[in-house]
Amino acid sequence: MGGKALVLGGGGYTAEGWEAGILAGLAEAGVDLTDADLVVGTSAGAILGARVASGTPPAELFAQPPARRGEEPAVEVPFPVVLRFLWAALVSRTPEAAARRLGRVAPAARTVSEEEALAAMRAMLPVRDWPDRPLHVAAADAHTGEVTAFHSGSGVGLLRAVTAGGTLPGVWPPLDIGGRRWVDGGVRSTTNADLARGHRRIAVLAPVPGGPGVPAARHAAELRAGGARVVLLTPDAAARRAFGRDALDPARREAAARAGRAQAAACARAVAEVWLG
Repeated sequence: MGGKALVLGGGGYTAEGWEAGILAGLAEAGVDLTDADLVVGTSAGAILGARVASGTPPAELFAQPPARRGEEPAVEVPFPVVLRFLWAALVSRTPEAAARRLGRVAPAARTVSEEEALAAMRAMLPVRDWPDRPLHVAAADAHTGEVTAFHSGSGVGLLRAVTAGGTLPGVWPPLDIGGRRWVDGGVRSTTNADLARGHRRIAVLAPVPGGPGVPAARHAAELRAGGARVVLLTPDAAARRAFGRDALDPARREAAARAGRAQAAACARAVAEVWLG
């Protein structure tokens, strides 16, 4: 088996903020998750993951949002899209089925253009090239619902890969890569933690533990059954209050980051047992 893997889940600006706070707080407690041998990112977690894999220190991750204040793209999820997500979660028997249902929404929805989506992601992604450390970006095939991990050897630029992995169906357009249309990897799982399979020690940060696909706890259990040592972190009550009702509101990012940093102190020992033990 490989070494250490850090899994960063999706969930909007509040997810990225909370994860950055967790990483900073744990580093202050002597547990640096950013020394992972592999970083797996889904949606907002891929944006943060690119910075982690590029060597950005935890304190800087906490202090510096991915976009300069006032430049964050405004993202609104129409109510019909919310209903489709709930419907997919209720009626689909498998995560891939849920992803397929949501993937069908993407091509027909009236959204921004592909160029506008790439420009919006460019404002949030300060890293321009694939980092030297392995980074896997989860994205779902809009037709089949299957998830793949884009990486430096996939023949696609980092910006396009991260944008494809964060194109929420009905909000942003699916992106074409290799003749296939790709959407947010979060439609299949908000963490896609199974992409870390094969590593001995795995830390999973799950800002949204559930969702329409595979719950983070199920992936964690499967990884443990495969012989890995896994620690799963989810937001505590204070963090959930800090998130508020709109995960896509950039103004909530700072409060979410502070909540994550505070929560890290309480879970540092459990994380150290897996990461350092």
